[in-house]
Amino acid sequence: RFTDAMADSMPSINSLYAGHTVFLTGGSGFVGKVVIEKFLHAVPDVKKIFMLCRAAKGKSAQERWDDISKGVIFNRVRADRPDAFSKVVPVEGDITIDDMGLNEADLKAVLEETSVVIHCAATVRFNDTLRSAIELNLKGVDRMIKMCKRMPLLECFLHCSTAYVNVDKEGDIEEKQYDAVCDPYKVIDGQGWMTDDMLDGITLSMSKRYFNTYCFTKHVAEELVKRECENQLPTIIFRPSIIAGVWKDGIPGWADAFQGISANALGFGTGTIPRMPCNAKNPIDVIPVDCVSNMIITCAAYRLHLTNLKDRDTMPILHCSTSHMNPLTIEFYRNTAGEVLDKYPLEKILFAPCASTRGYPVVEDSIHKFKESVVGPSLDKFGALMGKKPFWGRTFAKLREVYSVFIPFVSKRWIYKSNNMIALIDRMHPDDLEKFDFDIRKIDWTAYVSDVVFGMRCFLTKNDMMSDEKIVKLRRTVRIHQGVEFIGNLFLGWILSIFLTGSLSSWAVALVVGLSIYYYFQCNMNSPAKYTTIESYRERMTAALRSEGS
Repeated sequence: RFTDAMADSMPSINSLYAGHTVFLTGGSGFVGKVVIEKFLHAVPDVKKIFMLCRAAKGKSAQERWDDISKGVIFNRVRADRPDAFSKVVPVEGDITIDDMGLNEADLKAVLEETSVVIHCAATVRFNDTLRSAIELNLKGVDRMIKMCKRMPLLECFLHCSTAYVNVDKEGDIEEKQYDAVCDPYKVIDGQGWMTDDMLDGITLSMSKRYFNTYCFTKHVAEELVKRECENQLPTIIFRPSIIAGVWKDGIPGWADAFQGISANALGFGTGTIPRMPCNAKNPIDVIPVDCVSNMIITCAAYRLHLTNLKDRDTMPILHCSTSHMNPLTIEFYRNTAGEVLDKYPLEKILFAPCASTRGYPVVEDSIHKFKESVVGPSLDKFGALMGKKPFWGRTFAKLREVYSVFIPFVSKRWIYKSNNMIALIDRMHPDDLEKFDFDIRKIDWTAYVSDVVFGMRCFLTKNDMMSDEKIVKLRRTVRIHQGVEFIGNLFLGWILSIFLTGSLSSWAVALVVGLSIYYYFQCNMNSPAKYTTIESYRERMTAALRSEGS
């Protein structure tokens, strides 16, 4: 916890970074891009940013950075501080290799020049194999720590963890380290000699407590950081919750990948994952990516400040979350997202849009399994007769995977206490409070959830945001889908009535069963709610995209 002894106030963030070189891992990811953009736009005196980047798809690290820096998220850097791009130095490497796979020259430069390490790289594939998750999320941290210990100028090591390292608990989760479930060194050693079957057995047992390999390996990695860094390296642990699109610092709603509630909103909007059974009164801990970026930069600056005060031993832990100070309930999110998706449908849908928390997880999983194993292959066989490539089986399999990954995160009530976040805000220089704003108490959830859905519609599904005529046509398409599904449900009711009564003409039974199915699948899903109009979003999004100065 923050105490009075842990520095009452900070100098400006820019002054704390002045002359420092940052080594950032995960810079090509969703969060990493926003962190780099913020450094370039708001921290003019940072000396250099080494960006670790893998070569991929035939492109070098430099070529990948060139592509990334052309993205719309960097518009205001191009407008306001175009020379700042030269501060980014891509270094080709891989966290699965010792010394991050850096060549001799790059390794020498990184070790000799770096004073701030921000380690964000990790696998975010929640259903990754345990072997792969250990390699990336645990051994990757081990390799990073070993490098940190060889950096003579190091004044800050920020370890980006996750709020869900304590997913096995429920209720209030404090900003502290709880007892680890296992020894990180034994996990690393075991990965080297265990067979895949042995690791699969551990995964099955572990998933009952930690849901997936991501949460488990992140949990163990924090214990490794504690053992290797406490009283040894100037360390700070940062725990974000479910990261979503931009709130206010940049292009509203912008995101570059389907993850978290963007993926969930896509499932609602396309009708492919229409129901997420849960207690809708519980909070869903969503945090805007610009809050995450601003807080990462501020946390590292705070750790620099402590180091300047000769405190290299304190290891603060901070949640970057909303469930404590400004909770967003699942019900509120469902209703707002459902209203936006109903009024402004997506261009490509498989079924009528539906946003619901009704039902039971085992029933919904069975429905997804049935679609994957029966409906999908049947539709693909029918399509093959018409010369079409397989689509449905693969699609339904992916949808079941997305559902199974997301559903555990709405299965419990977690309140991630964020007292340290507020204490950090209280210690910030007055000039930085707006520039690096991550005060989640200010978030208007109606506006933000609307923006996230609009951002998904604009930047991920690439829908036309400007044509009112097209939106009117899309609403008609949705009504047609709803009519077809109503008839389909009545037909299914008739089929089931045959099995129940043995008669082809049990119309009363068929009607009752069909209407019951239709009610479960389509009726009274989300309640009416306020939302931001698309006209408002267009205006703000267009202004941000056109940004010609701050």
